[in-house]
This record gives sequence, C-alpha cells and structure tokens, in this order.
Amino acid sequence: MSRKSERKRVRKELVKQYQKDNPPEGYDAISKRVNDEIAALGDDGTFADLKLIDKKLGLPRGTSFEMGGYADYFAFEED
Repeated sequence: MSRKSERKRVRKELVKQYQKDNPPEGYDAISKRVNDEIAALGDDGTFADLKLIDKKLGLPRGTSFEMGGYADYFAFEED
C-alpha cells in the first residue's frame, strides 16, 4: 500500500471514530441545552450572558437569543 493510500485510510478511520464519539445533535437536544443554561441565569440574565452561552456551547452567535424565544418577543413586542 502506498503512503498516500495509508494516510487516506488512517484519516477515514479517525473521522469515523470522531463521528462515533461526537454524534451530531438535533434541534431538540441543542434547544434543551440552551434553555437549561438560560434557566440557570434566572431573571438576571443579559444579552451578554446569551453571547457567553453561545460561546460555551460552541454555537453560532445569536443561537441562544433565537432558541430562548427572545427574538420572537422583540420582533412582536407592541409599543
């Protein structure tokens, strides 16, 4: 087996093992983690805290804001 073929085989095995150890989460699982973090903040949570939740969970910026329902609240808030 050539060196290139061997590297390719090893790489495929590593990717397969990574995917086995770190299965992708669905929307419901991510939402539960986000909402658990928001609940832990209590009533004293700020937008900066939501940004930290995104960073802590490795999510794109604004995910906590959206999944927590704040985006809907501010989009439809009446004056």
